[in-house]
Amino acid sequence: AHITVSGPLARVTLTQRFHNPSQQFREGRYLFPLPENAAVDGMVLTIGDRRIVGRIDRKAAAEQTYREARASGKKASLVSQQRPNLFTTAVANIAPGETVQVELHFQQTLNVDGHRFQLRLPLTLTPRFTPATETPHPLDSLLRNTVANPGGTAEAGTASVHIDLDAGSRLATLGSPSHAIHSQRHGRRYTITPKAGPVPMDRDLLLNWELEDTGEPLATSFYEQIDGEHYALLMVAPPETGQATTLPRETLFIIDSSGSMGGAPMRQAKASLQLALQRLKPGDRFNITDFDSQHTLLFEQPATVNDASRQQAQDFVDSLQASGGTHMLPALSATLGQPISDGYLRQVIFITDGAVGNEHGIFRALHQQLGEARLFTVGIGSAPNSHFMTRAAQFGRGSFTYINDQNQVQQGMDTLFRRLESPLMRNLQVALPDGIVAEHWPQKLPDLYAGEPLLVAMKLSAPTDQITVSGYRDRHWQQQVALPANDNHPGTGSLWARRKIADLMDRITLGTPEADIAPQITDVALRHQLVSRYTGFIAVEDTVSRPAHEPLLPDTVRSQAPHGTQHPAAWPGTATPAPLLWRLAGLMLIASLLLWLRQGRQPHGTA
Repeated sequence: AHITVSGPLARVTLTQRFHNPSQQFREGRYLFPLPENAAVDGMVLTIGDRRIVGRIDRKAAAEQTYREARASGKKASLVSQQRPNLFTTAVANIAPGETVQVELHFQQTLNVDGHRFQLRLPLTLTPRFTPATETPHPLDSLLRNTVANPGGTAEAGTASVHIDLDAGSRLATLGSPSHAIHSQRHGRRYTITPKAGPVPMDRDLLLNWELEDTGEPLATSFYEQIDGEHYALLMVAPPETGQATTLPRETLFIIDSSGSMGGAPMRQAKASLQLALQRLKPGDRFNITDFDSQHTLLFEQPATVNDASRQQAQDFVDSLQASGGTHMLPALSATLGQPISDGYLRQVIFITDGAVGNEHGIFRALHQQLGEARLFTVGIGSAPNSHFMTRAAQFGRGSFTYINDQNQVQQGMDTLFRRLESPLMRNLQVALPDGIVAEHWPQKLPDLYAGEPLLVAMKLSAPTDQITVSGYRDRHWQQQVALPANDNHPGTGSLWARRKIADLMDRITLGTPEADIAPQITDVALRHQLVSRYTGFIAVEDTVSRPAHEPLLPDTVRSQAPHGTQHPAAWPGTATPAPLLWRLAGLMLIASLLLWLRQGRQPHGTA
């Protein structure tokens, strides 16, 4: 992966190599994760010194073109989206001993917290659990079958990563909580690579940096013109100073103890919750919901924070063990259905790896049941389902915190509670000069906790050199942001289109017929050359590589299990009560052995 970072934007070139060591023609298929906000806008198939630039097409048409090329013996590659953060690459007719590569290009926005930035490159994935009441996604079984055994490295391969960073100003800190890195400074630019060279693909790669704090709000804007159309990306991070809120809080914790959380993720989740319990203030209210195949509420209704209730909660958390399926929706509904305490600000903290396949049902429940509460998700483990975690927080008007290692628990929870304990910035508005209108995403600007950025993607009716942002915290706040229309930042239009597609997908989740939304998404994706649920990239070589009489063998490239996870038997599979069935099978086996031994000791000829 080669990554170029400019301010809050990252441009990524991801190269996947497929090698066929066998003596027969093969078809390679690779299921891979991308950031949940990635806008995939380019693909190139390379065979030796031949480069074939992929073209975007409707998904059904791209798949048909690929099938025809595969059947005729031509080399072809198809890139398609399976979920918003899971994609597949298929390459047909790789000759014996041959190596081909597929190059993907995508844009993404970074995670920003005040003057702190984080780049996250997913390198592996976690299987998802879909309850029996939901229709399984065709991808779910493939996902489970393509993840290698924990601890294995030979099949999964490694990743080479090179990052060019231009943060826009001087850095106060630079580091990675996931990998040891080597960095070189060139003025305000930095070149970063992992110290180990190619790294095992068993965890997400994280790069964190912080800008020097000048005491002023951080404001950044980007502009791109495409075929006479004008796009802008606006980011404003308000000052972090301010009075802590005095409004009493009711904090509802939800902790995932299902099988996919086994090992290091469970330890991280329990440590996170224990730290959160210590941050609760006397007189506030709280409760805990634990779930796997079942769910349990610590108290029948939220309890007042005191020494006794806190100790009871700490003992409850200490006793948690990871097992069973990820039945998240009933636990969420039970949590949100608790009686509301008048005069308290309700905040829900959801600690999980997000390994679920029924995201849409959970998003609908949040939309219907959350009310005035705020939802904050805490992603646990080496490769959490960041799409689910991020979108759930957006539906819940909260934020997503990622904890990938035991050593990051303290920092991650401190960051989260700094947000929770800070006053809100409300009534945010973006004003444009007279005569200029914008289609912007999100359409309704969210309330912000102190230090959180406002990130708005816009399509402008005409270019402008200035945008005004305002809001109210403890007083009225306003910021003038210059828009450098003379500078062109490629990818700004793609990010706007990706934001629009995500919003349209949310409408399907909330009940709008898919038939009404699909054509709109397809139009946006085709115009901006983006992979979506309804579009894909296809590249086909003109010449025939495989003779008609030669067979074509399928070959799935396996992903490495996330670092710290347990044996795959603990991962989510079906909605059957697997632990119970295994116990019953063991008891039946023991009973059979006892019966056999008893019969073997009886004298011959007895009844």
